[in-house]
Amino acid sequence: MTTQRVVIVGAGIAGLVAAAELAARGLAVTVVERAATPGGKLREVRIGSEALDAGPTVFTLRSIFEEVFAAAGASLSDFLTLQPAQVLARHAWDDRGHLDLFADIGRSTAAIGDFAGAGEARRFQEFTARSRRIYRTLEHSFIRSNRPSLPGLLRHAGWRGLGALAGINPFATLWRALGDHFHDPRLRQLFGRYATYCGSSPFRAPATLMLVAHVEQEGVWTVAGGMHRIASALAQLAARHGATFRYASEAREVQLEAGHIAGVVLRSGERLPADSVVMNADIAAISVGRFGGSIISAVPPQPPRNRSLSALTWNLVARTHGFPLLRHS
Repeated sequence: MTTQRVVIVGAGIAGLVAAAELAARGLAVTVVERAATPGGKLREVRIGSEALDAGPTVFTLRSIFEEVFAAAGASLSDFLTLQPAQVLARHAWDDRGHLDLFADIGRSTAAIGDFAGAGEARRFQEFTARSRRIYRTLEHSFIRSNRPSLPGLLRHAGWRGLGALAGINPFATLWRALGDHFHDPRLRQLFGRYATYCGSSPFRAPATLMLVAHVEQEGVWTVAGGMHRIASALAQLAARHGATFRYASEAREVQLEAGHIAGVVLRSGERLPADSVVMNADIAAISVGRFGGSIISAVPPQPPRNRSLSALTWNLVARTHGFPLLRHS
């Protein structure tokens, strides 16, 4: 029996997880990545002798990654050293407007009370309770679903769960829902950042994204050696099971023959035969033909007006003063 050949385009986190899981199942996996290292947005920038996280700066949903490593016959702790963070995030608006959020909800409540008053502290507790309910409603019915969809969500919930589904507030924007919880515009701005985690805007994203608050309360960790170590660990896990990585290799075209996947052509002109292709790429790039004309219809077109910039990061090596930083200071 011929081993199925899979080419994965893009060594971002999704591509790396796919590589590890497919290789562990015995498939012949090749990952092509135009950058020189794995990670995608989870990248590291070197300035002189310093290495800085230029994408995500903390690690959440640890249990999900533990499951990925376990499915490949390994342990997350064998690859990464994680340290739980006591301070989740540090915020500043001016010389006096400073607010830290903590792993302990009680400490965060007290800090918000000192910052914005007892009313806002009470509303913060209501907000965290609501975010917990939303997460628990969606965790198995949608977030962990292999093919999440609204019909599937409704089937999983059943008629008894319709009340809980109504509570996820999918038709209100995150910004509007935050206004129901917080009167202080600084707090509304602070928690509106959750939309940017998935490249969206709080003015357009659904209120459902309040669940990110619960994700952070479930645990935030820092990674010894920097966040890029997560990508390196996943690449090592996949390679342990035989996956091949081709860095500095940009995919130019996904080829079809008789309506079926046939291979991937690289920018260099080299062709990699494939029985399946996993695209860990921006779907807008597919729909505008960046990977050839044969797969344009695989995804719906993405109008430019529906796209948003999730973040602009500056990487600096400098002496700081005034507002104390927790990392890279």
